[in-house]
Amino acid sequence: FKALIARHYDSIQLTIPNPALLLNNVSHRYSNLERIIMEYIDNAIDDAEEGYREHKCYVEPLEIIVDLHRMEGKLVNISVKDNSRGMSKDKLLRILQHVGESHKAGTPWLNGQFGFGMHAYRAAADKLKVRSKHAEDPVYELFVDRMESSFEPAQATDEPLYHSSSNGSGTEVFLVNVDEDWGRGLTPEKLVGEVQLHFERLLARDNLTIRIRELESNDGSILSKTADEVQVVSDTVCEPFDYDEVKGADFKIESPMLRAHLKIAEQEFDGQRARIYLLGRRINEIGSILSFLKRSKYQQRLWSHPQLIGYIEVDGVEPVITRDEFKNTPAREEMYKLLLEIEGKLQNALTSELEKQRVVSFDTIETVLSDVLRRVVVNDKKSKSPVSSEDKRARPQSKAVEQKSENPRSKKTDSQKNTTVRPRGPFHIVLREFPMPSTGTPRRYQRIGETLEINAAHPDFKRRIREKHGRIQFTDRLAGYLATMITTSYRELDYDQSGKNPDREQIYSDLIRDSARIEEALKRRMPKLQKELTSIG
Repeated sequence: FKALIARHYDSIQLTIPNPALLLNNVSHRYSNLERIIMEYIDNAIDDAEEGYREHKCYVEPLEIIVDLHRMEGKLVNISVKDNSRGMSKDKLLRILQHVGESHKAGTPWLNGQFGFGMHAYRAAADKLKVRSKHAEDPVYELFVDRMESSFEPAQATDEPLYHSSSNGSGTEVFLVNVDEDWGRGLTPEKLVGEVQLHFERLLARDNLTIRIRELESNDGSILSKTADEVQVVSDTVCEPFDYDEVKGADFKIESPMLRAHLKIAEQEFDGQRARIYLLGRRINEIGSILSFLKRSKYQQRLWSHPQLIGYIEVDGVEPVITRDEFKNTPAREEMYKLLLEIEGKLQNALTSELEKQRVVSFDTIETVLSDVLRRVVVNDKKSKSPVSSEDKRARPQSKAVEQKSENPRSKKTDSQKNTTVRPRGPFHIVLREFPMPSTGTPRRYQRIGETLEINAAHPDFKRRIREKHGRIQFTDRLAGYLATMITTSYRELDYDQSGKNPDREQIYSDLIRDSARIEEALKRRMPKLQKELTSIG
């Protein structure tokens, strides 16, 4: 017992000689200005959360306004204003003085847990100005300088809030003198995009609005000006993503701890990959949560696919301090179990959708291949046909007539508008997977009548085709391979139909010349073709 007492009196308390310096360094965990601003948006939402939970709605519309104050194009100050309950004098003082002590800790429906958010400004601005009014209290305001380890107590002011509730309550936070390097890359569009991603599930609530405005002033007294006294460059209301508007197969989960709406979309949505939300805020894309991927059979090829979109809202799980993973708890395991139960169905739906797109992609490539071959054949015949002087005199006239008939101002029937007549090529080209032969090696191609079939299952074809997220990528190597297959088959047909019996040298010459021409034509079409392949869905 005496030893315990001795150890108690011998214990040493931590001291921090320069708290401001320590806090300034800690604040640099924020990598961009958008994340800093969202800390203050978070606080505004949390301030109204108790009322929302109690009434299952916002009794009075909650509006959060973020203003980017510019002077001569340079971002000078940032303000975040809300019309929520506001803070009393004691609470305002406490949240800034007691760093690391969050009144939200232990309250399951509130987001902040670490008690640092109000000091996030230190990474990017010289000072923080806070004005707040709660209930019947007056408006209190205080200033905090990031280079000082102390600040003056909150003072009452007669100046009302610029933006407040019906009873005058609310909070206004100003980041004063934003560092030029931090402010240079921030645009309203970037901030709107980040807010819409991070608060997507909260934005889906009724009576919650987050507005991003850009204001311009010609002098430095921006903080004392109202929006009516400055130029409003832009004013955007953030909106949640509407998954119901996207075509695709829906998968939903409803349980006490998890609500999910996942969808295998017919098109890629890179910015909407399936992600997990806790308390309405984004945690991470499910395909980037390593503890989950270790348990998944299909891993990132499913969960990170841009055609798997949607949200997973969870309760009762705890994020790690970086808020991109979850602590190892029974609740986390239950969440993962619910998701893993449907991943087989998701993978089957994705495979089916990609197969449909693969068929359309092959059709698109086939059309280009047939057109390229047709043009090569037409040019080949022109180069071999002697032209008489009468033909030369007649050709300009026929060309003029042809151009006149194609004049876009000429009237055409609907059937004419939707019909494109092209000279027939030597054969139609089809890409398909041949069945494996019972003996011998698989064929690369086969010609059946006027159809050239190229084996998409042949190892040489597969080695030259690339796929990204299951979508075909047309490459230089594939263009060269297809040019060789087409040229070989075309020359066989040409020799058969003409009755020619060329020697080896002539065959080699024809093959090399035509293959080079077809390959060159394919490569010229590649940018447009790849754009078409990417848009399939």
